[in-house]
This record gives sequence, C-alpha cells and structure tokens, in this order.
Amino acid sequence: METSPPLLLLFDVSQSEVRSKFDALVVGDRNMSVDPLGQAEKSKTTILFDGLTFLCDWSVSQPNVASSKKIFSTISDDMFRGAMGLALHPHIDQGLRIPEIAKAFLALGASFAKQLGAIGLLWRPASLQIDPDYFVEVVDSYLSGGVFPVLPIVDFEFEDAEGVLRSSGLHLFCGQEFEIQSDHMERQELIRRAIRLAHDLATNGAVEEEQDVPDIDVGKIIRLTPNTSGNLLKCQINSNVEQIVTLG
Repeated sequence: METSPPLLLLFDVSQSEVRSKFDALVVGDRNMSVDPLGQAEKSKTTILFDGLTFLCDWSVSQPNVASSKKIFSTISDDMFRGAMGLALHPHIDQGLRIPEIAKAFLALGASFAKQLGAIGLLWRPASLQIDPDYFVEVVDSYLSGGVFPVLPIVDFEFEDAEGVLRSSGLHLFCGQEFEIQSDHMERQELIRRAIRLAHDLATNGAVEEEQDVPDIDVGKIIRLTPNTSGNLLKCQINSNVEQIVTLG
C-alpha cells in the first residue's frame, strides 16, 4: 500500500504556478527527467534522479501545520497556497534505510526547495516545519561528508520525571527509534548524545545486539539494548566500564 509522502514542500504561490516552475526545471536539468513509464495520472509525476525513481505528489491536501514544531521557520501558516509531496517510488519503499538512497532523496528535496522557491518544508514522520535555507544548508553539509541532518528530520521528546529522551522520525532511515536515559544529566546533555546516536543509526543502520559504545565524556559508555522486536533501542549512560566496543 502506498504511503503518504514524508516530505512536503510548501509554497506561497498556487499549485498551478508551482507545477509550471517544476516542469520548466525538469526540462532544463540534465540530472533529472520524467520517467515515461511512470504513473500517467496527473496527480503524480515520476522522476528519475541519480539513477533512482521518485514520486512528486500534487494531490496532497493543504497541510495543517499549526501543531508542527518549527525548526528555524518564522513564516505563518496562512502563507501556504501550494504544496508538493516527495517520496521514493513504491518499488524502493524502504530505500531510505540505505544511506546512498537517503542522500539522493534529501539532495532532491533540497534542490527542489531551493530552485522552486519553497517557503517552508514539512517532515511529516516527526511533524517538523523547517526553514528551507536551513534544510538546504544541513543537507549540503551531509552530502559533503558532514553529519546526518538530524534536527530537521528527528524530533526529541523529553520526560522530566523519568529523565528519558525519546526520538521520533528516525525509523524511516534505520527501522528503529531510541530512548536515552541518565539519572544525572540535564536535557541539553542528553540531546548532544541523541544527535550523535541519530547520526550513527541513520548512517550505520539499526543496532541488532546489545553492545557498549563510547560516550562523549571519557570514562562513560552508553549501553545499547534493542527490544525484542528491534524497533526500539534503549540507551543507558553508565560509568567505569573497562571494555568498549565501537558501533557499526
């Protein structure tokens, strides 16, 4: 069953204007083309880019972004007039778990955001509304060998009572979310570690067996324990462990 596009590009011009700019962009770009064997319906365009097939969805309804967390986005919701969804083609439905395919997807999304003049993006799995300039910047950095663009893709929820930080939205890239816990660390300290863990999981894949990895602080380790189904990784920060095994 086809799922909703994870990435929405939001525009302050009408859908028809966006579609016209899109058509002109594809015609003039040597790195992408419309797949003539793709879906013939007018609501979707099948694009070939970097040897892979993507779907641009024009049938997405006007998103309700009022409840989305804003990542460096300062625009108001009533500015959105048009939207385009971007997804992998169904035949590579779980391809975001392969770093090379994930990079191509993010690169295409950043290129469309920049060249089509998007005023906002919405990463639906984590309900994050993102400033396009920031998205382009962090994706370009990732493509150049930098860290995975965690903040516009993964949300973190903190529970003060339990001292636990939980990820949301990472599963598309590794099939796993995580929760990290420490009895003696503040929220910002946990977020630093969560960003690193998100990068490791998105680029190296899910952790399948219990193991210890080095913590940011010398003398501490993080014990990684996947649950029975493997879709949740529990991360406990501990001290004074002699043997450390690297992740990946």
